[in-house]
Amino acid sequence: MNAVAFLCCCFVVLLMVPVALFLLTFIYRWSCVLCGLPKPTVLVASGIMFVAWLSLVMAVAVLETVVHEACAWAGLPQWEARIIVSLLALPLDLLISAGIESGLMGARFGKGVELWYTQRLILLSILAAIGLVVGIVLLIRQFG
Repeated sequence: MNAVAFLCCCFVVLLMVPVALFLLTFIYRWSCVLCGLPKPTVLVASGIMFVAWLSLVMAVAVLETVVHEACAWAGLPQWEARIIVSLLALPLDLLISAGIESGLMGARFGKGVELWYTQRLILLSILAAIGLVVGIVLLIRQFG
């Protein structure tokens, strides 16, 4: 019975991958319109997002290695190294994403920063709405 449940979960996850990619591409294209940039096609938007993601993954991997080695040398625990990496990864994400997006979209770097902030604000709004709904459902279950 567990194998069937596992296969069903894998199937649902595989079905949700295109939905998630569509949602991320939709948010990117919507952010471009809100920032006054031309609306890219779905293929161009997904290509730009892939290049930015790949660059960020490589940069964060190097950052993580350097921070973990520095923390090990300084005698700090590894959980502190993870906190440092997560704090340093956000401005690194901003610089890489804004640079790649502005370069590939043919805009100034400031527009890339604006685009990055707009994307993150939309994603944060979606996560806050989901959290609100989950919180209301949990409160109804507990007190209902």
